[in-house]
Amino acid sequence: MRQPAPDAAGAMVTAGPACRRLLITAPGAVELIEERLPPLGEHDVYARTVVSGISHGTEIAWLHGSAAALHRTWDPQRRVYLDGPGRDYPVAPGYESVGRIAEIGPAVTGVRVGDLIAVDGPHADGHLLAETTAAAGLLPAGTDPEQAVFFILARVALGGVHDAGLAVGETVVIVGLGTVGLLAVQQARHAGAQVIGVDRYPLRVQAAGNLGVHAIVASDGTDVAARVRELTGPAGADAAIEASGSYAGLHEAIRCLRIGGRVATVASYHGDQPGLRLGEEYHRNRITLISSMTVNGCPQRTYPRWTLDRLSTAARQLITAGAVRTDGLITHRVPFGRAADAYALITDTPQDTIKVVLTYDT
Repeated sequence: MRQPAPDAAGAMVTAGPACRRLLITAPGAVELIEERLPPLGEHDVYARTVVSGISHGTEIAWLHGSAAALHRTWDPQRRVYLDGPGRDYPVAPGYESVGRIAEIGPAVTGVRVGDLIAVDGPHADGHLLAETTAAAGLLPAGTDPEQAVFFILARVALGGVHDAGLAVGETVVIVGLGTVGLLAVQQARHAGAQVIGVDRYPLRVQAAGNLGVHAIVASDGTDVAARVRELTGPAGADAAIEASGSYAGLHEAIRCLRIGGRVATVASYHGDQPGLRLGEEYHRNRITLISSMTVNGCPQRTYPRWTLDRLSTAARQLITAGAVRTDGLITHRVPFGRAADAYALITDTPQDTIKVVLTYDT
């Protein structure tokens, strides 16, 4: 039952349903807080979360305290980081949720109670959304929520494939075979490229193999560029998609390419890392480095022909049609109440994980 609560004028109004929300309150600290959602408006819907995916890159950077926004001040007008304190904790992480509509406002006509929707919102067991937002995330009938939890990262991967400019018959090296890398592997093959995967964890290399892709374990002492040239010939690959988020991974992506090759980066790079030496192959082989970013105010590179909405729609269709597989990518399902354990899995045993998701009682 909803509880009355005073509004700004002191009058008693009916508050929304109870909600638990996940916060990173300090480096290494994950907490769940209890609150109530705002009252339901005429054109609003309440959705209860079914599953949400943890971003192994962005969210772990917040958890480790290495995200750039914590240490520098972003100036959105000039689009530059400045010396300054950055933002502070708490941080509400997450952007890969699937919810089921539990209640709708009296004027809502575009969605119904029981509909499943994709929600670009932080980890929480409930969400208040405008009807237009809910309708935009409406899932096709029969879509498995565990497929839909990959929609946003499939868009990220597809943006990288587009930015890499792949042509039929070219060879692309995909460095980092986590969720984004394994989605990009499949999309690049659909673009007509020959794909070579690279990762330091055997579990992820095996996952690429299950998708029919030759992949290399980048263990200590492995010369990845030499292994790639054994497969491509001495000139090297035409392009690379860097999805590991490590400077060492980016350096290997560069080393794998022929003269005039191009690297599209889809990962975020956090903190101070060794391993990137731009005075070597990057300089000698005239490599083009492309940042693949389709959010934070950046339009798709081929805008207006391709927009963020079109990219999202294409990525969803590839998954729902079965052209891009997500089965087997979820390695761990952790109840929302034990969210701290899910983050510990990713940070302490990354070699055992591909995609970790939070599950909810609905």
